[in-house]
Amino acid sequence: MISLQSSPYNPIALAPAEALVNAEFELKFTTDAAGIGRVLSLKVLEENVFSRKQRVRTTYYDTPDGRLLQLGMSLRIRQSGRKRPVQTFKAPTLNSSSALERVEIEVPAGPNGLDLKSFDPLVQEIIGKATHGAPLEERYKTDFHRRATLALLDRSHIEIAIDAGHFLANGQLHPLHEVEFELKSGERAEAIGFAKDIALAAGLRLEFVSKAERCALFAGMIIPDTRSGRAILSGLSLDASIVVILSESLQHFLDYIRPFRDERSPHSIHQMRVGLRRLRAALKMLGKAFPETTLISFGDRARILATGLGEARDCDAFQELAFGESLAHRSRPTDSEHLKTGLETLRAEAYENASALIESGETLSFILDMQAYLARRGWRSEAIDAHFPILSGPAETFARDVLADLFKRVRKRGKGLLQRSDEERHEFRITLKNLRYNASFLAPLFDAPKIMKLWLSELGQLQDLLGLQNDLANAQIMLERISTFTKEPFPKAAGFVLGWHACQSDAADKRIDKAWKKLKAHKTFWI
Repeated sequence: MISLQSSPYNPIALAPAEALVNAEFELKFTTDAAGIGRVLSLKVLEENVFSRKQRVRTTYYDTPDGRLLQLGMSLRIRQSGRKRPVQTFKAPTLNSSSALERVEIEVPAGPNGLDLKSFDPLVQEIIGKATHGAPLEERYKTDFHRRATLALLDRSHIEIAIDAGHFLANGQLHPLHEVEFELKSGERAEAIGFAKDIALAAGLRLEFVSKAERCALFAGMIIPDTRSGRAILSGLSLDASIVVILSESLQHFLDYIRPFRDERSPHSIHQMRVGLRRLRAALKMLGKAFPETTLISFGDRARILATGLGEARDCDAFQELAFGESLAHRSRPTDSEHLKTGLETLRAEAYENASALIESGETLSFILDMQAYLARRGWRSEAIDAHFPILSGPAETFARDVLADLFKRVRKRGKGLLQRSDEERHEFRITLKNLRYNASFLAPLFDAPKIMKLWLSELGQLQDLLGLQNDLANAQIMLERISTFTKEPFPKAAGFVLGWHACQSDAADKRIDKAWKKLKAHKTFWI
């Protein structure tokens, strides 16, 4: 099974972060043999001379239970042609503006293969703590031919490497066709823009996992979400905090693209939309503080993408709501099978549309444009003089003002909540979501973990209760849509579903007022 799980602890916390200063910045794309041909025939590369094919053989090492993998680390020996083998250690970076950046430490391999003593003592310590002293063994291999060239841009030098061969995992071969862009010197934003243009022109697919991780996936291992919980905002300026908040939110979306590609799971669709909602909440918060057209534009683009994934998510939510609850009852109507058939047809179409959207040029552009924006800290370009002292100042002051303003807005929209219309309650729920997402972003700035945990929990409970009413409204819409995807009517099943959830909604209504009063009375963690 291919999925994500949170890392047990921060890999960089195993040793001083200052020691891991060697970073690579690389964009990776997957394709097929035809795609590689398209890259080589691009006019923009016609002046670049690619090297002759060179065979590259790599062996990856890990403990039997994959302890390096679980921390987002990799350890390999690579031999390129007849050159002396090189051993390389890679690890995630901390508070980076991009997951495209990784720590990379490379030294000559020992005469008999892997030799950890060739690394700096601090790197040896990191590996030792990560593995808990467990033995390292050969886990996976790659064998491919590489052609490379160096592209000289206005301000940057970028190596383009084209790889074709195979992965070897659990005794099975899997095709490998990749195009990599590694920034050798210069500006990240320029490198990202260059890679984006080539990827769009050649129809390449952005890849989010390394060769080592893809081998692990082929071997049936679980890929961890190594960036989960890694943001450290305390002590950072607001400018640096913006980088962390936006990059972590974008990464939440990116982390679930690979599971969606491999499994088409409801969880991955849901989490991609959560990531986009978090990103939109952060962009909206920053856009109010620093009126900037690009921030607003990214928010609009994230909204369009989330809406495009919404139909698939609506199908999953309705399936759980109807067949996981009401129609799971033994007294369900006999025509519920017609409803199920129509839902399955609609869901299949929605997932195909979601897949096409994820792999579209628009989505690739959105992701890479955001990465470039973060790399150059684009919000500075439209900042006025009054903004720069705020950006260079501590993030805590900004966070306190933002959260107080958001909570004031929530209080205003929550007055007379039980007497509010369904539309007004929905607006209140959206405002509540914005508060919750931004509170979770900014909570690490305040030393009040117990209050923060309880407060966010109570806010989440109120949000869930309001969500029950939203489920009922969505059920009515979904039932109408499903009816167009089946020839057989299902009036009894439809009535059963609506009646069941109307009861749930009425029961929730009695608890909403109590939950809202409790939240308002609770001490906030940012005061």
